[in-house]
Amino acid sequence: MSLTVDRDTLLTCCHSGAWADGVLRRAPFASLDELISAARTVWWTETPVAGWLEAFSAHPRLGDKKGVEGREGKFGELSRGEQSAAAGAGQDVLEALRDWNAKYEAKFGHIFIACAAGTPAERMLQLV
Repeated sequence: MSLTVDRDTLLTCCHSGAWADGVLRRAPFASLDELISAARTVWWTETPVAGWLEAFSAHPRLGDKKGVEGREGKFGELSRGEQSAAAGAGQDVLEALRDWNAKYEAKFGHIFIACAAGTPAERMLQLV
């Protein structure tokens, strides 16, 4: 049995065309573990910095409720899910997140990335 995946599904996981194309060049896969291994290898050894920045730019900034509203498809659903923890955050925490996100982006040239699913906004603020 072989496992195949399409480009749109890969872009839902990681919005980098270079990465998705690299993974597809290795298909088909004997198992999900083989697919995940290939995805990791392509990310770390074949995806150019421009591909990383493309993936980063597709993500909304932490705590940016408006940044996820217009996103469509599965990637948009995932983004909204990750940002849901910010829904109950106070205005002071959201403003601090915006401030620190801006500082991070100014220093490093891209947004701060962290797995935010289920993580309270206060914890995200500590991470950034």
